Amino acid sequence: MTEYEPQEPDPSSPGHLFSAGGPVARTIRNFEPREQQGQMADAVYKAVSGGKHLLVEAGTGVGKSLAYLIPAALWAVRNKKKVVVATHTKALQAQLVKKDLPVVKAILEEQGLRLNYFLLMGSGNYLCLSRLERAYAQGEELFEEDGSKDVVVELAAWAKLASSGCRPEIPLNVPQRVWEEVCRDPDNCLGRKCAHLETCFYRKEVALAKAADIIVANQHLFFAGMPTPAFDAVIFDEAHNLEDVASAFMGFSLTDRKVKRLLDDIFNQKSGKGLVRRLRTPPANWVPAMQQAVADVNFASRTFFHDIREKLGFDAPEGGAAKARRVRKPRLVENTLAQPLLALTVLLSEAIGHSKSAQEEAEIKGFLVRCLALAEQTAAFLKCDDGDSAYWVENSYSKRAPSLSLNMSPVDVAEYLRKELFGNEYPVILTSATLAVDASFRMVKTRLGIDRADELLLDSPFDYQQQAVIYVPTAIPDPAEAQAYEAALIEECFKISSAVDGGIFLLFTGWQILDKAHKALERRLGGRPLFRQGDKLPQQLLAEFRRAGNGVLFATDTFWQGVDVQGPALSCVVIARLPFTSPDTPLEEARHEWMTARGINVFNEYSLPKAVVKFRQGFGRLIRSKADFGAVVVLDPRIRTRRYGPKFLRSIPRCHQVSGLKELKAFFDCRKE
Repeated sequence: MTEYEPQEPDPSSPGHLFSAGGPVARTIRNFEPREQQGQMADAVYKAVSGGKHLLVEAGTGVGKSLAYLIPAALWAVRNKKKVVVATHTKALQAQLVKKDLPVVKAILEEQGLRLNYFLLMGSGNYLCLSRLERAYAQGEELFEEDGSKDVVVELAAWAKLASSGCRPEIPLNVPQRVWEEVCRDPDNCLGRKCAHLETCFYRKEVALAKAADIIVANQHLFFAGMPTPAFDAVIFDEAHNLEDVASAFMGFSLTDRKVKRLLDDIFNQKSGKGLVRRLRTPPANWVPAMQQAVADVNFASRTFFHDIREKLGFDAPEGGAAKARRVRKPRLVENTLAQPLLALTVLLSEAIGHSKSAQEEAEIKGFLVRCLALAEQTAAFLKCDDGDSAYWVENSYSKRAPSLSLNMSPVDVAEYLRKELFGNEYPVILTSATLAVDASFRMVKTRLGIDRADELLLDSPFDYQQQAVIYVPTAIPDPAEAQAYEAALIEECFKISSAVDGGIFLLFTGWQILDKAHKALERRLGGRPLFRQGDKLPQQLLAEFRRAGNGVLFATDTFWQGVDVQGPALSCVVIARLPFTSPDTPLEEARHEWMTARGINVFNEYSLPKAVVKFRQGFGRLIRSKADFGAVVVLDPRIRTRRYGPKFLRSIPRCHQVSGLKELKAFFDCRKE
């Protein structure tokens, strides 16, 4: 373990910029110096300038964004380097670009330095002028009579004067169905052959990113491949999500709906529209042959997914919940898709030579690539021969119809990251408010394949002893007593909601208990604004929750992390259950088996540390500023009764524990005075 050791102040290091009366204080109104922020800035500067990897846990309130942006910007501008900052959430990307980087730019200007920064999104987030032109000309063939053609007309008029084609900046309501026909698709891109090359929105964005000193991007985009020249350092914020992002990138999910969508795009048997009807001069007898080929693949797909559904015994559950089944052996069913798909790809290949435009050729090739990917993923899933991967089928339900997905994901990404990320010459910095367990980075280093890195642990500057209390009710049964536990849990949620006037987060670990609690309390908390995850988009729910001031939010995974609600609007966070990952999910089950086979103590070295990190994330939703105060309630008695319970309590800042609702209410009453 290589720990970060503070050294004598270096005039070129950025730590001194955070001092009272310094450049940061002069730029940010009401700035309060925090020793931890300066320490982190110096550590980041030392890492990037020395080409070393660095792990930094920065507790809530440290101000980690500026603590890595300022040193990264100084190093990049002084040395003509390029730094990528990769986040997990769009919310943090927006914060960095709209709030933090303008501050960094002003501070560097005061130092006589000019900073360029840019937010680069995945190419599917940008309007493609070539595809828009095609959609405008072929609207009747592309869309049903649902007003989509009118949206394309409006979009085409707007695009003539637009400077950016990034979807969030388009002032029109573009339905997803329309967007999929007009957004940039790498498989359909004409590159230098495109008639809109000089005005291409995506090309302009990439050019701006190439000129930037700091590029802000999504972690998924980073792994998919940055469309920019080689960068010199990468900073992963929200790095506790990195394993899941890398695992998703290395796997795949193939749904029956995805197959149906591909076939409808080639030829929709109901509407008679699609690629088949748009080609101007197809080969002789090609159109009827393609129509038959699409019909054959459609039939084969229905048979294929029906056979899987029947083989695994899927029945529609009540409540519309999803079910998953692990696949352990090859040849779950016969690959009835292989031959029809091959015939379809042959016909698509024949049409390429008859294209009458570069756009037409690119479109055909795009469909060919999609067909080949479908065939490859289907074959890989049925082969089921990678012992280091999990294979499973998931049956999900919606109001329309059930959907089946075939999934593959590696159970361990350490070797991949050790070679492809940490084995490169550029420094990699990982930061989050929750990276360590019991003041150790052991788990994150093991899971991500980090062999050598400097390490820095920074406590929160907030006074949790004064600002927060923790309450663990004593009368709740163990979760193993499922019915009794659920009943007591719901009753306790009601009591807490009655005792706390401010906003409350009720954080659950599963949808089933969330729904039960919401249904039960909806009747009993009449008049109080209730919010349920899934009813609206998360950003919308959060905005309405903030405005309510005394809302009760029923939430699961999405709201355990990356959510910032300051003031009385969030006065209490209720953690319904210790967030152990269920080992009966296919991926987790496979991970457990993989680790057990290698002599790893799964509970002590994986399940428990992972649960502690998520617990810390949930706890961290409460205190977001020096003025905040509130309570965290844990409705899981195992935090008191099991030998591992103290590990959860040691993982959070030390704060006063209350013994009952009366004492909890007294804490809030005292803060009102």
